[in-house]
Amino acid sequence: MQTGGKKNMWYIAAAGIVLAGTLAGVVKSRGTGFIKEDNPFSRIIISAAIKPLSMEQVNFLLARLEKEEPPEPVFGAMCYEMMAAPVVAEYICPVCGEKTLYEDYRATFIEWELQGARRLAESIDAGTEFNVTLDETLFCDYCSEDSQDEPSLLLRVTSEDGTEISSRVSLTDLRKLDSFLQGRLYWLTDNDSQEPLQDDGDRIREILGL
Repeated sequence: MQTGGKKNMWYIAAAGIVLAGTLAGVVKSRGTGFIKEDNPFSRIIISAAIKPLSMEQVNFLLARLEKEEPPEPVFGAMCYEMMAAPVVAEYICPVCGEKTLYEDYRATFIEWELQGARRLAESIDAGTEFNVTLDETLFCDYCSEDSQDEPSLLLRVTSEDGTEISSRVSLTDLRKLDSFLQGRLYWLTDNDSQEPLQDDGDRIREILGL
């Protein structure tokens, strides 16, 4: 019994040392790996990992993006088996429920990229205190009946004071914005490569209306 008690005490002491070392030196973040406690932006980065960001906090992240050394690119998968692009795709409008047929590169977007864009927009909205919505109505022949605009996605951002701005966005824009709002200094491409975000600060400001 005595030996077992000593062993348990040793485990508890060892766990305490590990926990103390963790709290004293680093904080775990989902977006950036381990963050040193002396990083002046640590509090905002941790916030990006655990709760929605305000516009003020987004500005801090932008300052960090422009100030800190960008990470080196990391190459992803180089070889994928090529799939035949869809010839035609049926777009079903989430607003009115009507169908619009698309061909060529637009069919590829509808079949392969649209669902990803929707998920990214939901992730961006969930990570911010302000409202972010994806507007697809330009892809619907019925909702955009009187519009002469080329079909594209619009990202609508409504800030805390009620100001709204809309921007035409691509899937790449959404990937970059989602990665940035998670506290990362890089974004993930379609083949999981990691590319620095430092040169994208102006585009992020434009989309968010900053």
